[in-house]
Amino acid sequence: MLTVKQIEAARYGVSPVRLSDGNGLYIRLNKGGGKTFQLRLTEGTRTRWITLGRYPDVSLRDARVQAVLKKAGHDSPDQTAPLNTPTQLPDFPEPSGDVPRFQDFAKVWFDRKKQGLSNGKHIEQNWSTLKTYAFPHFGKLPLNEIRQRHIIAAFDPIWRVKHETAKRTLGRVKEVFELAKVLEHAEVNPADFSPQIAFGRVRKETKHHAALYWGRVPELWQWLVSDAREEEDVRQMMMVMLLSAKRTKEVRFMAWDDLDLEARIWTSRAEHMKMRREHRVPVSAQLAQVFENMHLLNGNKDQTFARPRNKSGVICENRARLGFQTFDASITGHGMRTSFRTWARKQGCYAHDVMETALSHEKDQLVQAYMRDDLLEERRALMQDWADYVTGGTMPPRLADHL
Repeated sequence: MLTVKQIEAARYGVSPVRLSDGNGLYIRLNKGGGKTFQLRLTEGTRTRWITLGRYPDVSLRDARVQAVLKKAGHDSPDQTAPLNTPTQLPDFPEPSGDVPRFQDFAKVWFDRKKQGLSNGKHIEQNWSTLKTYAFPHFGKLPLNEIRQRHIIAAFDPIWRVKHETAKRTLGRVKEVFELAKVLEHAEVNPADFSPQIAFGRVRKETKHHAALYWGRVPELWQWLVSDAREEEDVRQMMMVMLLSAKRTKEVRFMAWDDLDLEARIWTSRAEHMKMRREHRVPVSAQLAQVFENMHLLNGNKDQTFARPRNKSGVICENRARLGFQTFDASITGHGMRTSFRTWARKQGCYAHDVMETALSHEKDQLVQAYMRDDLLEERRALMQDWADYVTGGTMPPRLADHL
């Protein structure tokens, strides 16, 4: 994925004419110095380009959202205009006396809903699931004519085979009708019923990310240091994931600007975090050495794990998982967080809040309201103890010594 810095630094005649952001979105560099967002759409063997607007009149975030909407087939009245901010929701349509059809009114709901979403994939899913599973069954019916039997008939075929998708889509249908009630297009919400009664109980087994037994983590580290046959930047990224217990995305998209090695603090940006909140990470001595190694490899780039030729601009999301599975086919990169959490609990000396904050887990709303400290210094001791356990108290090899 592109960054604002990369877009601003790009120059016609020096950079490629088009720079990819992924998902078919490109920034085109014009001869006069202007920059234009374009979306590439492929229909069979035919490719066409759609201009979304000029940068910076259209921001990178707005261009991404427009690209998702275009690819999902959702046409709003003015998609080339910048999106409203979350405090400037689109106006409701003027009442006409006629009750709107479900698929038309769903656009009103979606235009408001997307203001609170930042992930392009989630924005697309909110619209595409309605388009796929709801519109063919009752999309053309007026809101006040839709009954529970219509909704049950639409979701019954997929409730068991695509349970999670069906459950989330039903929730979106319910939200559409709640908005319809507010605007007096419907008196009742036909999607407000018990799914267990309507469709029967669905037995599902919760699957967690496969994790390595915490007692084998030092063995994994020694394998990374001595035997792993990975590209050097991938190997260093795996070390960061292991020492920091961070999510894969948070590591892949980190930038050098996020690091303050003098203060030994790594600040993950809100847009990279699952809970969309900034997360500070105390940097252990071993982790600082890994970052020093990466600076030797990628210090001239904005992002720590940059791969300019990849669509995302960074190392692919599956590389770490595949690397860890070379050591043990049953584990995942995300499972390293479980190994860390289990080890920390087994020590019996770290407060629950310290362990949970280290993993940036969502807190209970009441706890969140009263707890304003991110426990950085308490976590500093925890993360250094973890690094010493993982590495046996030794430092990672310095790449500078081998060049």
